[in-house]
Amino acid sequence: MNSRKFKVIVVYLLAFLTGINFVVFPALGVVFTDREIFGLTQSRFGNLFIPQTGFIILSCLIAPFLVNKYGPKKVLIVGNLLMIFSTGILWLLQFFLGGNFNLFPVLLALVACVGLGFGLSVTTLNPVAADLFPKSESSAILILNFLIGVGTSTAPLMLALAGKNKNWMYVPGIVFVMMILAFAAFLFLHFEKDQSFELPEKIRIPGKLSIFFIAIILYGFIEGTFGGFGTILLKNKGLNSGDSTLGLSLFWGAVAINRLLFGAFAKRFNLSKFFLISPLIVGISVFLLPQISGAGFLLTLMFCIGFFMGSIFPGSIGWGTIEFPVYAVMVSGFLMAADQIGTGVITQVIGNFSNEINLILQILSGITVLIFLLFALLSKRSRISEAF
Repeated sequence: MNSRKFKVIVVYLLAFLTGINFVVFPALGVVFTDREIFGLTQSRFGNLFIPQTGFIILSCLIAPFLVNKYGPKKVLIVGNLLMIFSTGILWLLQFFLGGNFNLFPVLLALVACVGLGFGLSVTTLNPVAADLFPKSESSAILILNFLIGVGTSTAPLMLALAGKNKNWMYVPGIVFVMMILAFAAFLFLHFEKDQSFELPEKIRIPGKLSIFFIAIILYGFIEGTFGGFGTILLKNKGLNSGDSTLGLSLFWGAVAINRLLFGAFAKRFNLSKFFLISPLIVGISVFLLPQISGAGFLLTLMFCIGFFMGSIFPGSIGWGTIEFPVYAVMVSGFLMAADQIGTGVITQVIGNFSNEINLILQILSGITVLIFLLFALLSKRSRISEAF
């Protein structure tokens, strides 16, 4: 049961299910705002994700220290139990609908549990995957994040397959059962004490890690813009709802494809230069977006932005893991937190300045140049060729 192959299957299955859990609540947005079901207003539904973002950031920052003290297995157990609890209680809420119950505080608590569980799990899964493939750490992390991405696209599909909104309970019900089965298999795994999960007695955060942190906050601005407001951007450019939704799907699909290809081919080819120039290609695509019209061109740009963004975030975790092996779990946690800080900040900015979206896109195109310059600085006398 503790063969390496079994460990790999279970760990990567948990990554996939963690991705599904992460978007169960956003995927059920049409259900939560349905007057005949939960009846939340748009603003209340939006407020659900404030505790999720906050608890993801918190858990990503504390997870390295928890892993250092208690080991990866115990931290993953807590993270998975939080997500299992959240989906299980969400499924039970079907029996309290229609009564005189204020379910909004319950939903806030459940979303907070998802955020806390997601942060603990993903932060820990990254170094666990790297440890399973000691000669291909970066590829292992890229493929892990590819599976998380596949999971995030699966939850909306599950609701679509369920049919009508009134069948919403099948989504958390199925996820709950799948999580229980994967969790049961995970309990049989044994992890040896490894340096990858231990922090030095005296922690001195390398200056280079701070540069990674800043670069990923800037990256989070771009991810938050297109991942959260992609359909709105395309609608403002004159596309219909169907094409706008297709554009968002192309964006996330391209992100996943890039991560898969990078993970598969980084061991055979030196992709470090491709990684370094990716922010610039993203910047050019972002700059062109407000300038052109036509569904075909806009959808192509959305695909390009997603594709060249795909490896930046997980690739940075993989690169940082190789660059700072004694801080591997801290690299994962800090960069996960940085991404959430970036996406959280830009979401608030766009929400308050939605009429200035073209100006925001121009600023974002300039930010990609900063990301490129930070990566170029980091690449000097670095181990980037080992990562890619």
